[in-house]
Amino acid sequence: MKAIIKTFFVAVTLLFAGSALFAQTEEAEAVKEQIKDQNQTRVNEQQRAMVQEMKQNARMLRDEFKESLTEEQLAILENTELSMQERMEALKATLTEDQMEILDCNLEGIKEQKREMKGQLKENAGEYGNKKRKGKGKGIELM
Repeated sequence: MKAIIKTFFVAVTLLFAGSALFAQTEEAEAVKEQIKDQNQTRVNEQQRAMVQEMKQNARMLRDEFKESLTEEQLAILENTELSMQERMEALKATLTEDQMEILDCNLEGIKEQKREMKGQLKENAGEYGNKKRKGKGKGIELM
């Protein structure tokens, strides 16, 4: 009889210990998930700020270029009888070397900002569990 009571007592103790451990594990998982959500929100805010900064920089560069245009060049841009492609070609034919340099610099600046943004997004994706899979996308894992 004592052996049965001891066995029962040990089983109940193990059951309580196991359920307490399970509750702690669930709590830890909930805390991890909450931290992950907070970090994701922070990253999204950073991304929004980065996009806003890119738009502002692009706007400044566009304004700088537009200020360098002559009345004739502005008239070409405003000519609605031409298609967008025709306007761009006509405008390019009238650009000075300085204007071409400004335009090239602006385009390169915008490309660099986009590269930075993509790099940041990739870095953040890796940080939050979006791991790349092995293989070539056909469900076959190569070792």
